[in-house]
Amino acid sequence: METFKKLARVVVLSAVGSVIWATPAISSAQDSVSPVREYQCRGSQGYAEDFDGRRTFLWRPQWLEAISADSERRKDAISRADKALGRGPYSVTDKSKLVPGASPDDYTSIGPYWWPDPKKSDGLPYKRRDGEVNPERSGPDFDKERLSKLGSDMEDLSVGYYLTGDARYAQHAAVLVRAWFLDPETRMAPNMDFAQGIPGRVNGRGEGIIEASDFSTVVESVGLIAPSSALGDDEMKGLKIWFAQFAQWLATSDNGTAEMQKTNNHGVFFDFYLSHFALFAGLDSVTKDITSNFPEFRLRRQMDTQGRFIAELKRTRSWHYSNYIVAGAGRLATIGECVGEDLWNAQLDDGRGLATATRFLDEYSDQIETWPFPDRDLAAKRIDRMERVHGLVDTLFARGESFPEGSQLP
Repeated sequence: METFKKLARVVVLSAVGSVIWATPAISSAQDSVSPVREYQCRGSQGYAEDFDGRRTFLWRPQWLEAISADSERRKDAISRADKALGRGPYSVTDKSKLVPGASPDDYTSIGPYWWPDPKKSDGLPYKRRDGEVNPERSGPDFDKERLSKLGSDMEDLSVGYYLTGDARYAQHAAVLVRAWFLDPETRMAPNMDFAQGIPGRVNGRGEGIIEASDFSTVVESVGLIAPSSALGDDEMKGLKIWFAQFAQWLATSDNGTAEMQKTNNHGVFFDFYLSHFALFAGLDSVTKDITSNFPEFRLRRQMDTQGRFIAELKRTRSWHYSNYIVAGAGRLATIGECVGEDLWNAQLDDGRGLATATRFLDEYSDQIETWPFPDRDLAAKRIDRMERVHGLVDTLFARGESFPEGSQLP
């Protein structure tokens, strides 16, 4: 543990969350050829210069254009945006009760695979059942479902605005942002101290940071509605400050440190979240240092020479998690482009890189039934479900060259 602590990369933070990371030298594959791109992500300005002011980082303009060009997709997206107009706003202060030690503005949730102990009258402490989601976590006592709805509605509204220019969609998206992030009466405190707690054991864990995926969707959605000016300059400044504070919490808190040290998908997504939120907040150097260090800090420790992430193969849904972690790395590689880092082609001294990971998955993607590791979905013959999770990997690693039918924005 002491040796691993020495590998921790956060060494200095400024008042707004700027981080300095150790950055080793990484080689790049000599025979790689980058695809021709029409758009360039330029640091914390994202794609705005080439995308009519739309400040996205993860959502490639080509993906949005593909949705716009497909009449069925376009119709479906506008329908979803219309429905989202009638939902929300959402707030962490809507909870009916508080976790011990938490304030009304603290985000709270429980771990997905933890269940009441049937042998105990009060069910405490909860026991783990890997792969089986406890529906209690989506109930009104916790914020997970509210955050999921926020992310989903923000995506639908922002895409609807992009497709139609209808200001109603952007304006309602702004209402959702104000309630969750800006209004002093309803805003979430910029931390996840009480995320994925385990009743009877702990009130919050580093693992809960994985639930920040919806914040990533919010960042992209806010960028997509930027031309509408639905959020004023002061509001955008306040939102950037919120994400800078959240990035600082990620880099310095006990939960953040614990998550950063994880050697499974949680560690990879930690890197992506901190990189994404720092970029949105204007902390480009943080994103550059994280992405440049990724092959050494993550791939060398977590992926073997065959491209397998061993920790994910031990899960009861091994195919899902093997694809999930590679999709997380693909998200980070996409963000890395914004700061001039090419994770797609970066290699360790033994040749390992992201291409090693995708080659391993591609061995089975056309015949998922041949997946040789234990998997609950495979046992239940949920092949369509397994195909969908691999589809996101294909979308990310196509790097904007394709966005086939059925593809979803990451």
